[in-house]
Amino acid sequence: MIVKKPKTDIETVQKKLQSINDQKGILGYILRGSQSASIDLKDPTKIIDYAMFSATAIDVGRNMTETLQMGEVNTIVVESEETKLLSMNINNHHLSLFMEKSVNHDKLYKNLK
Repeated sequence: MIVKKPKTDIETVQKKLQSINDQKGILGYILRGSQSASIDLKDPTKIIDYAMFSATAIDVGRNMTETLQMGEVNTIVVESEETKLLSMNINNHHLSLFMEKSVNHDKLYKNLK
């Protein structure tokens, strides 16, 4: 008898991300845990740029909430003229999802939550 190991929450998220990453307007993602990271970007030459952008958004969010004594940041959305970043915490993993500005980040958030 073959017993399938139940998927962990993060494996489920990774499967959703693979599906999302194929959608029009998605530029890629970075999923970081305490001991590993998963990176899938359409333009691999921008890994450092996206990683720095992601880390900066996380740090700014953390600094703002500490200064204002608001608790932890769960979700951050940063928009520029052409692109958007959805940054969120999922089961002690940090997800940064990069997309074109026209993509509905609320829909993606609800799917990943």
